[in-house]
Amino acid sequence: MSKAKYNVLMMRDNSPVKRFRMSPAWLKLALYVIILLVAVACLGGYFGMSYWRQSGGLAEELANTQRELREARIELERLQNIDKILKSNDPEELQALFGNVIADPGAAKPMAKPVPKVNLTSVFKRVDLQQVKVDNLQIKPSGANYRLTFNLNNLQTEETISGRADMELVSNEGQDWPLALNLNDMVFQIQRFKQISTTFNLPSKVILSDVFGLRLIIKDPSGKVIFSETYPLSYVMS
Repeated sequence: MSKAKYNVLMMRDNSPVKRFRMSPAWLKLALYVIILLVAVACLGGYFGMSYWRQSGGLAEELANTQRELREARIELERLQNIDKILKSNDPEELQALFGNVIADPGAAKPMAKPVPKVNLTSVFKRVDLQQVKVDNLQIKPSGANYRLTFNLNNLQTEETISGRADMELVSNEGQDWPLALNLNDMVFQIQRFKQISTTFNLPSKVILSDVFGLRLIIKDPSGKVIFSETYPLSYVMS
């Protein structure tokens, strides 16, 4: 007895009926080929999406590494300069570090003026709880005011972070001068990244040559300091 076969009839109104006989093995083979093609397409889509995500992650990691390298290079130069001055114990170099004007050597000096004592540890005290990251901090003149901008990155990748930023000017003698800022500019709530921008005026009777640097302080909603850094004005002023 011959094996069973399927008959496929094709009928049109203006032509005779056509009949095709097909073995069940061919139908199974066609079904398997379709299933195989669908599986290959799904696997191709999955691996393509995985490689695309991996490529995007590597590109972002490269950008972050390059940014950290630039910041580390600036920080290293700053610390090397401070270390050289501290090791020299030269009062004139200490004065130059904090922008003091040294009197003309040829002028009469009836009484030597003592060099003001500056607590460098207090001036350059740094706080970083690894919750936020600050980069691209810049200060530019804006008419009679000064505009400050910086990028604030959230290092807590799984949750939103909020708080506010404060600023203080540091004088050449190590004195702190708080700044009156627009609260709406300094409050933040970010999931990944935000650019902070605000303007400020120098305190009364203070000129730019009196200022050594800017201290940026970032606090969480409870008032706890999570980041604090002092930036010499020569590094951030443009």
